[in-house]
Amino acid sequence: MQTQAILFTSKQTAALQPVSIPEPGAGEVIVQAEYTCISPGTEGRLLAGTIVEATLFPYIAGYSLAGKIIAVGADCRFQVGQRVWCTGTSKADVNITWGGHIAHALAPEPDLILLPDNVSTLEASIGRLAAIAFHGSRLSKPQPHEKVAIVGLGPIGMLSALCHAASGAEIIVTDRLPERVKLAESLGLRGFVAGDSLVEDFRRFLPNGADILVDATGLPNVSGSFIPAAKDLAWDDTPNPVGARLLVQGGTDFDYVFPHPPAFDREMSILLPRDRQPRDVAAVFDLMSRGKLPAAKLISDVRPPAAAQQAYADLREKRHQYQTIAFKWS
Repeated sequence: MQTQAILFTSKQTAALQPVSIPEPGAGEVIVQAEYTCISPGTEGRLLAGTIVEATLFPYIAGYSLAGKIIAVGADCRFQVGQRVWCTGTSKADVNITWGGHIAHALAPEPDLILLPDNVSTLEASIGRLAAIAFHGSRLSKPQPHEKVAIVGLGPIGMLSALCHAASGAEIIVTDRLPERVKLAESLGLRGFVAGDSLVEDFRRFLPNGADILVDATGLPNVSGSFIPAAKDLAWDDTPNPVGARLLVQGGTDFDYVFPHPPAFDREMSILLPRDRQPRDVAAVFDLMSRGKLPAAKLISDVRPPAAAQQAYADLREKRHQYQTIAFKWS
């Protein structure tokens, strides 16, 4: 069938163009998109041409789509009319790098997550970003009595803070942009604008140190400036001592370097969540449905797909103003 998609046609260039997808086969459905949401970090790196997994230009990017099933193939357990989330289209007559920003997606059943009745398709469109952050919090395993220090308040960092907060742990966040710290505080988080010494700043809030450090900056060597903000580990005979954890949230295009001595002294665990599992997507929708994850407040604007070029430019150049942007398809 004929449809439209946002194509990345060259570096820093995106355009809405016609494409076609096949009819659904066995175990496949067609989802009519209502909203898709930009992943600023990943898609920004795609447009910069720095992600090796990307296919050749032009291709359909994006990886978080919410809409309604309009057609099903044979032997499907899903039905026409159901509201679902999926990554994007699995097939098209152009290259695909996840295939999310498209008006109609051909999706295999295993990629579909049914939406709770009280979760809107706009809210669900940020599901992949929320699930990536939630997957990280599953690895770091925050406990209600613990302290969590988070650096970097782009959408992944903000969602990581909200996911860790859902555990009952105490969360302290920071970013160099005052607007991002203000948004975090409006969501019930405590934070400060980062200064010259992250360790001193965090110790003002957490004098005994943090159990979990989260680096969500996507920048090299940030961990070196705040690993000493983690809690110390006593040199005693405590059974099964638990050191601090460093969670590096989000992908990078560089080798990640951290200082060995302060991490060694704390018997620190280094955690590198690679993405998400389907259960993480379902889990964040459950949190949204129970009012525990206000992720929709991170969608700073909703625009038509034809405005994609300006949307990506704004996310790149006006980071103080935008967390992420969703496209409204229908």
